[in-house]
Amino acid sequence: MQGPLTGLTVLDLSAFVSGPLCGSILADYGASVIKVERPVSGDLQREVGSRRDGVSGFHQVLNRGKRSLAIDLSTDEGRCAIHAISKCSDVVVQNFRPGVTERLGVDYESLKKLNDRLVYLSISGFGASGPRHKQRAYDPIIQFLSGIASVQGGADNRPVQVRQLLIDKLTAHTGAQAVLAALVSRGVSGKGQHVEVSMFDVATGFIWSDAASHLILRGEGVDMFPPSGAAGFVTEFADGWGVLFALSDAEFRSLLIALELKDLVDDARIATIRARMGNLKFLREVYLRRVAQAAKALSLREAEKRFVAHDVPFAPAQTLQDLPDDPQIMHSGTLREGTHPIGGGYLEARLPALFSETPSSAACPAPTVGQHTRELLSEYGFSDDEIDDWQSRDVISGS
Repeated sequence: MQGPLTGLTVLDLSAFVSGPLCGSILADYGASVIKVERPVSGDLQREVGSRRDGVSGFHQVLNRGKRSLAIDLSTDEGRCAIHAISKCSDVVVQNFRPGVTERLGVDYESLKKLNDRLVYLSISGFGASGPRHKQRAYDPIIQFLSGIASVQGGADNRPVQVRQLLIDKLTAHTGAQAVLAALVSRGVSGKGQHVEVSMFDVATGFIWSDAASHLILRGEGVDMFPPSGAAGFVTEFADGWGVLFALSDAEFRSLLIALELKDLVDDARIATIRARMGNLKFLREVYLRRVAQAAKALSLREAEKRFVAHDVPFAPAQTLQDLPDDPQIMHSGTLREGTHPIGGGYLEARLPALFSETPSSAACPAPTVGQHTRELLSEYGFSDDEIDDWQSRDVISGS
């Protein structure tokens, strides 16, 4: 069986991370995704990250399940091709800077005239207007502007960047979710629409619900307490590091019992969430110190055995290299192996969502630059003579 988006066509005009990953998610759901990229060199992420025989693992993840059309969008021929394909497409994804798609003639208003059922997703750094809208926006820029880097800081309050493309990935997933919502709306109204998602908005909405929870209630009389996300206690064990996250009163009590801290089990100053919030100094100076001392005497294996037995939330600090051998990952098949015809074997994460009636199969490997150029142009009505002419003039590349 095929995925829930089987039969839908996505025209992916995007580059680098947020847009391509969004397109990859839609491909995982079963959509036919056409990746449009520059002739010869292709998308920039082909040059980023670890590689073998010229194939980037980063590119593989962002473009699996797609077909590649390598064509110069700045030419009349490129615009003609995109117009022809958009007439038969369901979704367009683009993350050009504001104003570029209008200049190229592939903006929403232009394509809507050809296909009013089109769901057109525009991803940007800051939106289509406003004081920042023309500024370049990369993941670290948004992390610092949105305050995400500030809440990662240590005792010296120096902001710390999350060492992954957090906002790019969140934007990709938000964009895919928005596309699906617009497709549902189209099923009712019969009309497509323009969907706009900005990285800055995504980051702000993402951090606001918990890390900024002290700012949600406005006005006077608000009792200020640390956000719930700060309750995790990273601690050192005899042979490594782990994290405890005892939030409820029952979990907190069970943690003390598991560590045999009997004198603290019934201490009224920390017995309830309200009491703990009112006795933060005691919590930090006594409870955390005693827990750290008790934890350091245990191996991670013994600690996990005790905490699981007492139903205490706990995790050892695994490395990325540990994940393929994690028993839950192995049981769930979260990571799967594949083979790229040029790059060789690879390991990647499957689609997290599992569907009972429309399960998605493993996507094909990411395409080489222009691997499907001739095939796609032929499908959308361009003759062999036209394709040969375009190739001779470097408007397109590939086979």
